[in-house]
Amino acid sequence: MEEVIAIRFYANMRTLTGQSSLEIAYSGANTLRELVARLVERYPDIQPNLFDQRGNLRPDVPIFVNGRNPRLTSAGINIHLEPDDVISLFSPISSGRMNVEVMRSPEVGGLE
Repeated sequence: MEEVIAIRFYANMRTLTGQSSLEIAYSGANTLRELVARLVERYPDIQPNLFDQRGNLRPDVPIFVNGRNPRLTSAGINIHLEPDDVISLFSPISSGRMNVEVMRSPEVGGLE
């Protein structure tokens, strides 16, 4: 049986991809950053919802690996993915309030 990584789309991400979930073959050297790049190749309409004008992953995009926020780890979005990991991708936060992960983000100059 082929090893895969599951991706779950929520809110606008679901609308933009036309899917609620997707499985991608695990290649052995996947990072979250590489996976997101592969998603943009497959679904170009999600690019402005994931990346800022400089090509960085937007800090207001909630993204989780197995229910945990990788931005709170030392690896950040360069976290190595394992077979059977579940990636959850949500729409950018638009409530006008910053979430804890964004406030802790060094790119935003937030808390460490």
